[in-house]
Amino acid sequence: MKRIGITQRRDTVPNRTEERDALDVSWASLLWSLDVVPVPLCSNIENVQDYLEVLNLDGYIISGGNDIGEKPNRDDLEQAILQHATSEYLPVLGVCRGMQFINHYQGGSLVKVAGHVATTHSVLMSRWAVAHNIQQVNSFHDFGIVKKTLGKDLMVLAETDDGVIEAIKHKTYPWLGIMWHPEREPFAKYNKNLIKEHFGVESCFR
Repeated sequence: MKRIGITQRRDTVPNRTEERDALDVSWASLLWSLDVVPVPLCSNIENVQDYLEVLNLDGYIISGGNDIGEKPNRDDLEQAILQHATSEYLPVLGVCRGMQFINHYQGGSLVKVAGHVATTHSVLMSRWAVAHNIQQVNSFHDFGIVKKTLGKDLMVLAETDDGVIEAIKHKTYPWLGIMWHPEREPFAKYNKNLIKEHFGVESCFR
């Protein structure tokens, strides 16, 4: 079974004097249903590169939550992941903030967008969207990427009719970014197929 590391949102817990890494439990059930072992990643490891080398994972998911710059430890972890994925040529899936972070890593930026929070919207029928049967997706972001803010060596795979990019890929490395949340639609076949295809998952038990 593939072992895929997944980053977690980092939250300050009021009245507890605690800083927590947290992950929607739906990620675990979704990935396990695809015969993937989910490995939640810790954002408070001092030497992240050694940590990633010891884990020896088959790929990474950079998940949603937190704005870039809000939690520096998380930013450092995800930057180290992309550096490690570059040197080892490992697949990375960026989800919402994760796609934004890939864009940020490649020198891109974000713009404020309207009508993309707590809703669903259609995706323009690009060749990639048609091939993956992606027609309508969920949306939970108020910042997005448009063509003029796209990072170096990234390609647009899908966008909405207002010009907001919904999916990207790296021209050289096996990195895919999507702005919707697969874990919030865990039974959607197109999400499952997308994850299995990206990480080269072959069913072991089911």
